[in-house]
Amino acid sequence: MKTAIVSLSSLLLVTAGMVGGGPLTVYAAARKSITITFWNAYNSTDNEEKTVVNELIPQFEKTHPGIKVQNVTLPYSAMQSKLLTSAAGNVLPDVARLDIIWTPQLAKLGVLLPEDHLPGFGALKGKVFAGPLSTNRYQRIYYGLPLDTNTKVLYSNTAVLKAHGIKAPPTTMPQFITDIKKMTSGSGKKKVYGYMMGAGTDLWGLLPWIASFGGAILSPNRTTANGYLNSPKTIRAISTLINLEKAGYITGLLPGANGDLSGMAAGQYGTIDEGPWDVPTMQLQYRKVGYKMSLWPKGAGGSREVVGGEDIAVFRTNPAHEKAAWAFEKFMMSPFAQIRMEVAGQMSTLKRIPKTPLLKGLGYFNIFRQQLRTAVARPPIPQYSQVDTDISNQVALAAQGRESVKKALNTATKEIDALLSSNAG
Repeated sequence: MKTAIVSLSSLLLVTAGMVGGGPLTVYAAARKSITITFWNAYNSTDNEEKTVVNELIPQFEKTHPGIKVQNVTLPYSAMQSKLLTSAAGNVLPDVARLDIIWTPQLAKLGVLLPEDHLPGFGALKGKVFAGPLSTNRYQRIYYGLPLDTNTKVLYSNTAVLKAHGIKAPPTTMPQFITDIKKMTSGSGKKKVYGYMMGAGTDLWGLLPWIASFGGAILSPNRTTANGYLNSPKTIRAISTLINLEKAGYITGLLPGANGDLSGMAAGQYGTIDEGPWDVPTMQLQYRKVGYKMSLWPKGAGGSREVVGGEDIAVFRTNPAHEKAAWAFEKFMMSPFAQIRMEVAGQMSTLKRIPKTPLLKGLGYFNIFRQQLRTAVARPPIPQYSQVDTDISNQVALAAQGRESVKKALNTATKEIDALLSSNAG
């Protein structure tokens, strides 16, 4: 139960003299203190949760007297199920940090507050990257804002490039494929692969290839996969990956390969695509390994990597709590909060953030920020998890040689369209 606590038990009547022939009475307004709950899955073993609890919430409460924030940090693995259970029981947080694939699921359940017409939403909407913002839109309505984000770029082992006569990381998809083949050499324990597919057949790994080839998963209105997932461009992207794997030029599309970052650092892989979270690991564990980060190679569809991250959304509770929760959401989107969370390791969703000494040593985020300008989100629909599973399973069958790519993608298309149709609305 949400309660409003009256901090002054009564109005104070003060007689302060005479004005205009009558008594001057001054009323001190009653102050109501509201406590809102903020659910999140911030990492409690590093600076993420500490920054929220020790810096951000105290600053918000200082600048918003009358609003208290109760922080509730949950394990990521348990948070989605807890949200769904809470939605069924109508015992919800006031505001929460959500994985971007959860936002449309909760919007469909009707537990999130539409934000399009909230005061200040339009201005905030224009300040964030389009890819992360798109994950908050369900049936043409925005139900949140992107709180933190990430994407991937191409990591290249410079020693492997040099050993195979390659002067710089590739900038185009045709050059990338040529370089992958050129970097592949050796056999057995000395085998070097030109590229390692870190996420296998999951859309986190496939989507950069599909989108950069000009393909897509769903129609722009997200109502069908037919003509998109089974389009010639998507078929070509998946066929290219499978052919490269079968020929021994890449690895990781199917299970059994070594880790992508450790393998790249060891010289087993010439290139991988990974996010900003791996930079500190390279700095601490692989200081002597030379590597370069560059934008994902540009294909017919452009340089299109995948969007990751979390959203922040207000839950339907009551007007007073919704207003207070919206104030907290806006604060979390402010440069003050965004800068401090980037220092803690969470990449800001703001397209521009003020220069500050606090960000010293974090310049490596810049290339990821540049990549985000063209990054694409996985389909932000309530049925995403099943869509991802359907595609992953069918691509795996094609990679194993048990189905043609065209047949596999046609099967996945039929499964997804049936799913979208049965869950319409």
